[in-house]
Amino acid sequence: MKIKITGVNYLNTFPFKYGIEKNIHLLEWAEIDYATPFECAERLMQGKTNIALAPVAVLALHPHLKIITQYCLSTNDAVKSVKLYSKKKIDQIQSIILDYQSLSSVSLVKVLMKYYWKKEVRYIQGYDGFQKKLEVDAMVVIGDRTFELNGKFDYEYDLATEWYHFFGKPFVFAAWISNTDLDEKQFNALNAVFEYGVKNIDKVVQHTLNNTNILNFLGKPEREKYITEYLTNNMQYVFDDDRKKSLQYFLKLLKTIETIKVY
Repeated sequence: MKIKITGVNYLNTFPFKYGIEKNIHLLEWAEIDYATPFECAERLMQGKTNIALAPVAVLALHPHLKIITQYCLSTNDAVKSVKLYSKKKIDQIQSIILDYQSLSSVSLVKVLMKYYWKKEVRYIQGYDGFQKKLEVDAMVVIGDRTFELNGKFDYEYDLATEWYHFFGKPFVFAAWISNTDLDEKQFNALNAVFEYGVKNIDKVVQHTLNNTNILNFLGKPEREKYITEYLTNNMQYVFDDDRKKSLQYFLKLLKTIETIKVY
């Protein structure tokens, strides 16, 4: 029986997806599909997948899960695609809609509210299309839907930047997390596949320009520049020591607050 692997189909994950597509022979033992970050966590919990590019917040709820590769979804400072959009300044916010596709980012805003901004607010679960109209004070939105929202609100808070201001280290949003054991050959194959994508960002950019509609509201030169900067400057993929320390501290804080539960 093949091991099931679930990825995410956001622009920031395209290096991983590209690595898989170009080296699928290395994963002949695997079955690949794609889902939202929250669905990745759900599938891990339900046993519907074995490995997923899952929100790291799931590790606070289910510590038996384990990170299995050297690669993650992270940033050094600003990430651009995980935002708190608001009508008001932080100290005036009373209610926040949380992105239903997210687990780590909505958990992050709760951690920041409690420990950094030191403010209590009301949280509301988001729904399909919620980001089209801000109906309360603020909302958390993640992924490609943020690209057309950026610059349209009175107040925008990049949650990765706010975490960096709070803790001084880069935030880790997701990692390759497993509920099963891999043998050495499988582990090495996964790392090789992801390494290929991460080390060929220029090819990922061209593939994205030619095969997707992402950021099509921009002109071609501007679109290429934006995608290149996003994948090379905003996104960071190697799960290094600073990111491990940052993740450990985030999980420590997350365990002290009530957050979205998954199975």
